[in-house]
Amino acid sequence: MPLDVGVSGYLVALLAGAGAGGLNAVVGAGTLITYPVLVALGLPPLAANVTSAVGVFPGSLAGAYTYRARLRGQVRLAVTATAAMCVGAVGGVLLLLLLPPGSFARAVPWLIVMAGALVLLQPLINKAARSRRRPPGPRAAAIGCGAAGVYLSYFGAATGVITLTSLLLGGTEDLQEANAIKNVATGMGNGLAAVIFMVFADVHVGFALAVAAGAVLGGSIGGRFAQRLSQRVMRVVIFLVALIAAVAASRLGS
Repeated sequence: MPLDVGVSGYLVALLAGAGAGGLNAVVGAGTLITYPVLVALGLPPLAANVTSAVGVFPGSLAGAYTYRARLRGQVRLAVTATAAMCVGAVGGVLLLLLLPPGSFARAVPWLIVMAGALVLLQPLINKAARSRRRPPGPRAAAIGCGAAGVYLSYFGAATGVITLTSLLLGGTEDLQEANAIKNVATGMGNGLAAVIFMVFADVHVGFALAVAAGAVLGGSIGGRFAQRLSQRVMRVVIFLVALIAAVAASRLGS
């Protein structure tokens, strides 16, 4: 993809990747940073999406590495969630590559609104689930992570929130454990989608590498920062992400 981009453009992409990597390690929604930045740098919407997907996944894995101690007691759930995420990611890739590009551009604002609404409603959903006589089990977590995988590779903004909700409903009640598993699952799902995109989609390799370098740094810092937050504070962070998602949706949709 020929683009006349100077050093400043790649620096902006690197900084966007750092912000996305940090946000993804804490809660998710890093695509809300990288996607509009890549569009502003001159990439078409579909190319910006796939380039962002290729760039951000190393940051999720870096965040997961900082959480490795919390994963030791949830290996089975982490494997199940990751497998479901990868299966869903393949489905999302097929949707993204087979649907007309115009349909993706029109869907972007609505996808972000949906992600933001899910963040806002997450505490209510969790409360309702705990009040049920037979709360959802691991199967529900796997189904939710599979659906998150489809969304992950189709657009990806706030996939971490969908994954967290699925894990908290059907896997673990500990938000930090859920975040650790989320980082592994989304990192692997995004990685699988990235490999496919590199072969079949219009990825801007230079921007992808710049975003990836920033994402690794941001993910390493964000993962350590997130583990210092109480569950109450993390929920406040999730709520703030919802507000940011709503603002982004209104601007992209205008």
